[in-house]
Amino acid sequence: MRKLRAMAAVAAMAVTVTSIWPGGVAQADPPKPPATQIIGGTDVPDGKYPFMASLQFQWEGETSWQHGCGGTLIDGRGVVLTAAHCVNWLEEEGAPQLRVVVGRTAQSADDGLVRGVAGISVYDKADAALVFLDDFVPGITPIQLVTPGTDAAERPGSDVITAGWGSTVLDPDGPGGGGPGEYAPDRLQEVTVPIVSDDECKVSYPNLKRGTEICAGRAGKDSCQGDSGGPLFVKVPGAQPKYLQIGIVSWGYGCAATGRPGVYTQLSNKKLGKWVARFGS
Repeated sequence: MRKLRAMAAVAAMAVTVTSIWPGGVAQADPPKPPATQIIGGTDVPDGKYPFMASLQFQWEGETSWQHGCGGTLIDGRGVVLTAAHCVNWLEEEGAPQLRVVVGRTAQSADDGLVRGVAGISVYDKADAALVFLDDFVPGITPIQLVTPGTDAAERPGSDVITAGWGSTVLDPDGPGGGGPGEYAPDRLQEVTVPIVSDDECKVSYPNLKRGTEICAGRAGKDSCQGDSGGPLFVKVPGAQPKYLQIGIVSWGYGCAATGRPGVYTQLSNKKLGKWVARFGS
């Protein structure tokens, strides 16, 4: 069973999406509001990953905002990278309002910057989308993206990081079964996972799209519902903390189940990388 990693019941703060730029990734089961959380991870200290973004939704008649998907700030002028399945359903009648919070580690805190949405561009050949904010995001350093056409950070067995506010509970629909944890942790979680080769991943997922998807994870450590749209990234060696994003949390069977790694949109893909670099044009 293919499970997209976004959040199921989403409610967030009052800013209306003023324009949706269509593209659309065809999904076998068109998702509703997204869900995915980090399994087997640890709390992230305040300010460690300021480029992390929380896509939050507010349904009609509700007063609260709820985290639905992750994302990353890739340009300080207000461009956030996320998964297509997190936003391509927003054109539907009755869709909620959307806002983006950047630079906040704990959902219950009041730090970071809250922005409305001016537009959305969805890539039509992979699970990727750009959210254009309604104002600049000063004082927050965007994450660097991998150079299109390079795969040095994707060697099988290499350790990479994924982070998000998704469920920390092993998905009972996967062969890993259930387990302790929170379905909606307040604090950002991170986990280190190994890259899985395409050949090995296709044993688990025969429908894996080579060239636009990569796999990472192992039993007990994975992204999950609510982590969709968040990053797969590595720390660049050096004195100053610097991070390089190589993927976007996309889908998987269950969460942290044995033999079922997470699947991520592959940002080193030349066409996708160039599309992102042109900000979706």
